[in-house]
Amino acid sequence: MTISIGWHKDQWLKIEDICISANDRGLKFGDGIFETILIKNNNAILLDEHLHRLENSSKILNIDFNINKFYLKKIISLGIKKLSLKNNQLGSIRINYSRGLNKGRSIRIRNSIEENNSNNLWIEFYIIESNFSPISTFISQTEKRNQYSLINQCKTFSYNQSIQVLLEAKTKSFDDCLMLNTTNELCCGSTFNILLKRNNIWFTPRKESGCLQGIMVSKAKKLKLIKEDLILPKFYKDDILIAINSLSCRQIKKVNEIEFISTFDPKYFWELLYN
Repeated sequence: MTISIGWHKDQWLKIEDICISANDRGLKFGDGIFETILIKNNNAILLDEHLHRLENSSKILNIDFNINKFYLKKIISLGIKKLSLKNNQLGSIRINYSRGLNKGRSIRIRNSIEENNSNNLWIEFYIIESNFSPISTFISQTEKRNQYSLINQCKTFSYNQSIQVLLEAKTKSFDDCLMLNTTNELCCGSTFNILLKRNNIWFTPRKESGCLQGIMVSKAKKLKLIKEDLILPKFYKDDILIAINSLSCRQIKKVNEIEFISTFDPKYFWELLYN
């Protein structure tokens, strides 16, 4: 059984055999975008929504994402087949796209950047296990999201801030971190969006907070299950707080010293959004 497989330059390779040039701007400067997509029942779930966000990110960051969507879907379909998932198995797809090759040391964008757009694309396929286990979180004291940043509207290669808050959480003996924005409004977690249930109503931080517009959150809004609002980092013991992304849904049982008493089935909620 294939556990993972990669695609790059029209070749199917082991993930570790995908070679990215040291001059690639994605490697050198984190100058690239990506999407992570769930494979369920041998289908790429919410694929069109992910591709739309990828294209939107490229426009926001002025990256020339000139890849035919049907061509991309064909690669994805072949990759899923090569994983040979059983019906009850889940997988993930990570679509990576960099701005291309860079000449010299300058970060300036020049016309000499790699023009063969398909060379800037590589895709990873994995067999995964879903994660619904509860977590404890700590509100970061060192990192905040810039609610005015264009970068925070996109999934980019640069995860330095997320890595730092995870390290911060570890030093405090927590599983993960929550982040505020520069006005101390609740924003997001290291790699997840936040849902809050209070007084029997579901809320999520408003897009103006600087949180990434998550695909799962967008689906929940479309189903009118949740609504956006300004959320301050003040919690009550009977709150239900959820960490959610395309590959997992976990109840947050503790924030700093506050332990929540309510129980919740994150798996049911997550599968509801994917049905």
